[in-house]
Amino acid sequence: MRARALALIGFALVVSGADGQDFKQHSSAEGRYKAQFPGEVKTETNDITIGKDKLKLVLESVELKGDTVFMVSYIDATEAGAKTPAATRLDKVRDGNKGDAGKVVSEKDITVGAERFPGRDIVIEMPSHFIRNRVVIVGPRLYQVMVQGTKEVVTSASADRFLNSFEITK
Repeated sequence: MRARALALIGFALVVSGADGQDFKQHSSAEGRYKAQFPGEVKTETNDITIGKDKLKLVLESVELKGDTVFMVSYIDATEAGAKTPAATRLDKVRDGNKGDAGKVVSEKDITVGAERFPGRDIVIEMPSHFIRNRVVIVGPRLYQVMVQGTKEVVTSASADRFLNSFEITK
C-alpha cells in the first residue's frame, strides 16, 4: 500500500510539471509585457526573413523536466501584415503551430486586458506533445503565451496560472 502511494505521488509530481516550481514575476520592458514564469527566464532573439522584410522574433522561456516549456514570444508585423484583420492573423498562427501533424482540440476567441486586445486560446494535440497557446494581437505586435508538454501539464493549474498572469504593459 505504501509503495503504491509513493508511486502515485511520484506520478503526480511528474504530471504536474511546474506545480512544484516557484513562480516569479518577469517583466520585459522591450516586450511590453509581464508574466509569472515557473523559473529563470532564458531570452533568445532570432531574425526572420519574410519576403524582403527582416523581422525580430523574441522568445522568453523556461524549460522544465519532461520536455515541458513555458514561453512568451513576440514579433512585430510589417506594416502590411499589421493591416491584416485580427482573425486572419490568429488563423495563420494557429495553422502554423498545428502544422500538418497537429490537431486542434479546442479554440476560443478572447479579449485581453482593459483595452480588450483581440486574441485566441488554442489547444493543439501533436504526435508527441500538446500545446496550449494564448495568442494576443496588440497593434502590429503578436504575442504567443504558450505551454508545451503532456496533456496533464497543459491543462494544469500551473498552466492556468502562467497564461492568466500575462499582462500587456506600457
